[in-house]
Amino acid sequence: MKFVAPTAIATLLAATSAIVLQPTAAAFTVTQTSDTNTLKNALLGETPNLSDFSFSFTGDPLAFGTFADDPFGVGNGIVLSTGQVSQIPGVNTISTTPSGEPGDPSFNDLSTALSNNSEDLAQIDITFFANDLAEKVFFSYVFASEEFPEFGGSTFNDAMELQLNGVNLALLNDGQIVSINSLTPSFTGPFNPDYIDNPVGTGPAASVTRLDGYSKVLNFEGALNKNATNTLSIFIKDVEDKRYDSALFLKGGSISTVPPNPVPEPTTIAGVLLGGSLLTAGKKLRQRAK
Repeated sequence: MKFVAPTAIATLLAATSAIVLQPTAAAFTVTQTSDTNTLKNALLGETPNLSDFSFSFTGDPLAFGTFADDPFGVGNGIVLSTGQVSQIPGVNTISTTPSGEPGDPSFNDLSTALSNNSEDLAQIDITFFANDLAEKVFFSYVFASEEFPEFGGSTFNDAMELQLNGVNLALLNDGQIVSINSLTPSFTGPFNPDYIDNPVGTGPAASVTRLDGYSKVLNFEGALNKNATNTLSIFIKDVEDKRYDSALFLKGGSISTVPPNPVPEPTTIAGVLLGGSLLTAGKKLRQRAK
């Protein structure tokens, strides 16, 4: 009877665990650009029933860019901000606390007033034609802010919307519109299950981004007008004051007519990789023993 030596299996398990559980960390980077072709190429995915795409932006060019190796679970794509996108990566060194003057820039890491308008509006408008086979459009995104969670429940709430033909379809998993107040209804909680806190020192991404909190990866889904031109408007802006920057991260290649695949939990990914590696290696060892 042919068999695989226990020592070989133990060695294989140790090697596989090292590969799966200790991945090489990549640096979170943001590159400022407002070039519409760059933004378009980074964002579009499988769109077989859509055509004639046109991209335009409104706002300060410093508020737009591309990103890679983000800590939010999106991976790469494009980013819009109420401040300078180049300042988003970095170590979170200040967790804001409410003070007598909401938005005091001395109490936060990200507070840049852009010169183009009073609301620091950053907006991308995408128009495209949908044929008679097109049903819906999808993409994935993350909303993040320096206003989390201290200004939850207040009027100092930066706003974001994802409008398809004039209707805002930016929704949390419980059906609420995505906003500071829906994710953090109050400073003390409880918080929405879609919210991830990122305080100084202990936050899951505190070593790579100055943003104090962010949403889980959310999925946009909207019904298209067939045989017609559709407009997707994506925007984020300051409310009440121009302090405390917020950002919207759109997953690269995710604007598609195909629904996004669920993102497996890390343990699931590890299990799949480990199981596949063991099966492959076991087969090779058996073949070698013959």
